[in-house]
Amino acid sequence: MPQTPQRSTNATAADFIRALNAAAEAARTEGQSIGRFFDLLGDGNAWLIALILALPFIQPLPTGPIATFGGLAFAGMGWRLVRGDESVWLPDRIRATRPGPITWNAFSGFGCGLLRLIGRVTRTGRMAGLYEAVGRKGAAWLILVGGLLVALPFLVVPLQNSLPALVIFFACIGRLQRDGAMYLLALLSLVITLVYFTLVTWVIFFAAGQSWMWFRQWLGS
Repeated sequence: MPQTPQRSTNATAADFIRALNAAAEAARTEGQSIGRFFDLLGDGNAWLIALILALPFIQPLPTGPIATFGGLAFAGMGWRLVRGDESVWLPDRIRATRPGPITWNAFSGFGCGLLRLIGRVTRTGRMAGLYEAVGRKGAAWLILVGGLLVALPFLVVPLQNSLPALVIFFACIGRLQRDGAMYLLALLSLVITLVYFTLVTWVIFFAAGQSWMWFRQWLGS
């Protein structure tokens, strides 16, 4: 029976790779519930789960109501992280669910591949001053704000989900890899998102105003 990795809340990507492999092995030998899987991931698993869940939202097309529910889920996760709880909370019914070994193997393979790829493009200790300045709580706030921006019910415009999802994505990588450069990318993504949303809002109101003026002129003609 695989042993549960014992880690602090300072778990890194390498720690999660070992935990994912252990989870897949447990699924093959004795079955695996979702709750047991999160227990194997240990403290700090919220960063990994938020990282993976952000991926579908990075694509440029809007995802409609899915983005609203997903964004609120990110915001809730971010709030728990702000309060210091770095583990994902799940209802007992979901924790007791037992997907098959094929599902666990696929998830483990994808997660390990993603984390290995991230390990190749990040460097622990880079821009250490920024990493310390942002810290765990700052990264948590980035996830919370990014989630709220993902959830905004804008009209259908390109990049409305992908830009705030990048804030979450880079914040999670920065925390997992202790890489201040990833925090910098998260902050830049947040600035770009706010500028983009401001411009979109201005265009919408400008177009609405022009349409109303044209309509009034048409009625008066």
